[in-house]
Amino acid sequence: MKPFKEQNYYEVLEISPDAMPLEIRRAYKKSFTLYQDDSIASYSFFSEAERQEILSCIEQAYLTLINPEARTVYDQSLIASGLLDEERTFQDKTKRPVAIYDFQKTRLNSPAPARRSVELKLRGEQSSVIRDLLAQNTLAGSDLQKLRMALEVPLEVIAEKTNIRIDILRAIETESVDLFPPLVYLKGFLRSYIRCLELDERVVLDAYLRKLGFH
Repeated sequence: MKPFKEQNYYEVLEISPDAMPLEIRRAYKKSFTLYQDDSIASYSFFSEAERQEILSCIEQAYLTLINPEARTVYDQSLIASGLLDEERTFQDKTKRPVAIYDFQKTRLNSPAPARRSVELKLRGEQSSVIRDLLAQNTLAGSDLQKLRMALEVPLEVIAEKTNIRIDILRAIETESVDLFPPLVYLKGFLRSYIRCLELDERVVLDAYLRKLGFH
């Protein structure tokens, strides 16, 4: 098996180059779950730094392949390098499901964000995983990550929408308190993070700070 850094995005997610968007989403969730902080497998074989690097690579692979335009550009680069046959690329462009997030910055001013906000809220209300987590008295960083994963919101999307450095967002999810900014800024970052997930800001913020002993 190739070292992780040498794998292309399809190999990272363990999918074929002609995989449909639904397969990409499923592979992303499966891969992310495998390497998240409470996974026995990840603790057994990788250091914390290696695990975070793998998670970052998984998210970048997902962001690229779930975006039709970015995927086409990426596929063309693989074809040009002789790493992919054009016949093996995904062709059914007319039957793409509508993604919750449109990753093209040029479309951020369209009416779509309002619709995505409604979809996120609806998904949060319908998910038993999310309801169970929000019912807890405290929320760990890993719980925030589970909430984000259940809503299928990549960390890069939050970083882009909030202008918060992604290493800070990762520190929040891993409870790396030595990397935390002063508490007043941390609370602001947490509020922005929670808003991106369309969750109850007070409930999530208080539960997370309570877990850390800050509340």
